[in-house]
Amino acid sequence: MRKFLPQISAPAAWLYLYLITTQAVTGVYLAREAELPPAFSLLYPIGLLWVVGWWLRRDSKARGVRWVFDMGLFLYTAWPIVMPYYLLKTRGAKGLLALLAFAGAYVGALLAGAILHILLTA
Repeated sequence: MRKFLPQISAPAAWLYLYLITTQAVTGVYLAREAELPPAFSLLYPIGLLWVVGWWLRRDSKARGVRWVFDMGLFLYTAWPIVMPYYLLKTRGAKGLLALLAFAGAYVGALLAGAILHILLTA
């Protein structure tokens, strides 16, 4: 565990924390069959793009990868394609593990939020 923790950068930790928190909230609202608050619906994609951009900037600097000219627009339109491509390009097969961890956190937190709501209201 000690060898793994120093490899996680601060932006990556914030990315996972943000993802788990927002997906758990979404899971609770889905279980309640209620609409998400408008502020959440507005701020969620903005926050996700910000934290993905922060992580990508820090990680690309550490790996010596150059950015495109307008990274903001590029991330806004293509982050679901850019992130997997970047991980596979810079990490090879280990990038698949990072993708699986991201997908697992995304789906797992959504399910955990829904299950938590069901257990607390049952």
